[in-house]
Amino acid sequence: MNKSEGTCANCGKGEEAGSSLKSCAACKLVKYCSRDCQVAHRPQHKKACKKRAAELHDEKLFEQPPSEDCPICMIRLPSLISGSVYMNCCGKMVCRGCIYSVQIRALLARKPAKEQKCPFCRTPNPSTLHR
Repeated sequence: MNKSEGTCANCGKGEEAGSSLKSCAACKLVKYCSRDCQVAHRPQHKKACKKRAAELHDEKLFEQPPSEDCPICMIRLPSLISGSVYMNCCGKMVCRGCIYSVQIRALLARKPAKEQKCPFCRTPNPSTLHR
């Protein structure tokens, strides 16, 4: 690959020469000062690039999903889609427990379904929930 982090893999120009170097979009292993240098270096770089790009793809596939907490109770949302609801009004994922508690309070107060509010933003009941 290139001799050091801050030099073009083809011509050896450094970032101190006034031009900023751009990393190879596929593998992020090498940097180039221009498109011409990238094209000229491609035959030497192609094999290593494909190998590293495949490794990056595999790493991405096996990443853990981002952990997200319910914005109301701060408990981690269940990994099953049936355990949380997307609220159209505020764009938040809310756990079923928080939604259930709001529904119970509305039932106890004898409020009709139309008067129920979003557990997060307190706007009137959104017409549709995405599950």
